Amino acid sequence: MRKKKDIFDYINLIILSAGLFLVIVPFYYVIVKSFITSQEWTLSGGMIWWPRKPTLENYIGIFDTGRMLSGFINSLFYTVVGVIYSMFLTVTLAYGLSKKDFPGRNLVQNVVVIAMFFDGGMVTFFLVVKSLGLIGSRWAEILPLGLNLFNTIIMRSFFESIPAEMEEAAVVDGAGPFTIFTRIHLPLVKHGMAILLLYYAVERWNEWFFQSLFIGDAKKWSIQLVLRQVLSQTVTFTRMITHTGKEPFSEGIKAAAVIVSIVPIMCVFPFVQKYFAKGVMVGAIKS
Repeated sequence: MRKKKDIFDYINLIILSAGLFLVIVPFYYVIVKSFITSQEWTLSGGMIWWPRKPTLENYIGIFDTGRMLSGFINSLFYTVVGVIYSMFLTVTLAYGLSKKDFPGRNLVQNVVVIAMFFDGGMVTFFLVVKSLGLIGSRWAEILPLGLNLFNTIIMRSFFESIPAEMEEAAVVDGAGPFTIFTRIHLPLVKHGMAILLLYYAVERWNEWFFQSLFIGDAKKWSIQLVLRQVLSQTVTFTRMITHTGKEPFSEGIKAAAVIVSIVPIMCVFPFVQKYFAKGVMVGAIKS
């Protein structure tokens, strides 16, 4: 058995190492490409592992247009405000569904489950947003996308894992519903909240599709929509950089835009990593 376990571990190590290599190498290659010049790219034949003379021209170029900086600021707004809004809706609804004595609990829970699998379609969604007068507004990116029902089910599992005796003891000590919720339940489900916070942050940061439908003003676009413009309309974007007096390198511009768009959200993970593994296990066991 010990020998079989060692063989299994070695096979796992080989497979995971291969997977890590497939992820790291392209990412590293994009980073390198964002720091090289057009001349070095041409001389290398399109394959280079380390820049001889690293340059920041590609990063300076994309920020000189003003589009990337405004996109970065808009993304921060959409992510921070959107996450707070989504977490409020998710946590409060999940807390209510975790209470067996909640009036209409089964009805609301059935509505949540049905809505999770069936929706009214994109046309209906667009008409609802339009009827609310949100077309062209930044709030069109936040208000209609506030609640993820699957995340709500996960959060409900965390609340249900808390022993009922703890709430009963708090009631005996004179604690009210709000105090029980904020002082008893929320600290005990912080691992689950950290998971959902990461999920919502990544979802909000990477979202661009609904912006392309509801927001036509480029000044309100997030960094992901600006990145899409860079990748799909490189010629137009490089012309904007040419007007700044710099010689653009289209491949380097694309690579720099990709790095700028993904690094900020990658910085969030270390802060929630210590909660992530434990939170996933607790939710999975309870579910």
